[in-house]
Amino acid sequence: MLDLFITLFIVTMLAGIATLIKYFKGEGMIAGYNTASPEDQKYMAEKGIGNFVGNYLYLLAAAILCGYLAKRAGFAWGQGLSWVLFAAIVIIMLIRARRFNPPGPPNRYSRLVLILSLTFVLLIAAGITWSALPSGYEFETGKFSITGAYGVSINYTDIESVRLDDKLPPIALKTNGLGLGPIAKGYFQTEKGESVRLFLRSNRAPFLYITIKSKHAPIIINCREPGQTTSLYNELKSRLDYK
Repeated sequence: MLDLFITLFIVTMLAGIATLIKYFKGEGMIAGYNTASPEDQKYMAEKGIGNFVGNYLYLLAAAILCGYLAKRAGFAWGQGLSWVLFAAIVIIMLIRARRFNPPGPPNRYSRLVLILSLTFVLLIAAGITWSALPSGYEFETGKFSITGAYGVSINYTDIESVRLDDKLPPIALKTNGLGLGPIAKGYFQTEKGESVRLFLRSNRAPFLYITIKSKHAPIIINCREPGQTTSLYNELKSRLDYK
């Protein structure tokens, strides 16, 4: 339910701003337009900057909504793909928006807005790429470590149990993590309201469940190949047997 509320809030906000800019002369909400001279504002308005920005904001809202609907329809990759599409739309919009620049050399503020916007989008893309990289698993003296995004180290003495299972619990919400197709990393919440920490590379069983003695969320792992998950379980189990 929280996921639905957040999605609807973002979609409604984007669509509302798009409507104000496109149909109610809200060009003053566009970065750079409101600080431009009256002559430059007139030039950009005549070129149709309000219609342009409004249409792209509608596209951004549609990308987020379609991703959520795809996820609810059973396509686990839907929401992650929608954010990739979101970033791509922003980049295209920034590139195409340059045609609205008034004649003459661009002012320092316009260049700064473009640079900061592109930097923001590139940072999002870099963060998604880094988060999507495969986790590493290290068996150290006294502890088991998961490296990479959302990584964690667990003392063997703190592990309550490990097991292999053929099914995942129904996931209702991503609270702090990445969901991109079969890749799921970070903190999620099940339909029963329980927190879990996922390190998944595929939808194929088996899944390695690690429960911890403290109140930390249980960890669920699988690798791209089922045999790799089984090998990881066997190695971890052998370490626990001799802890």
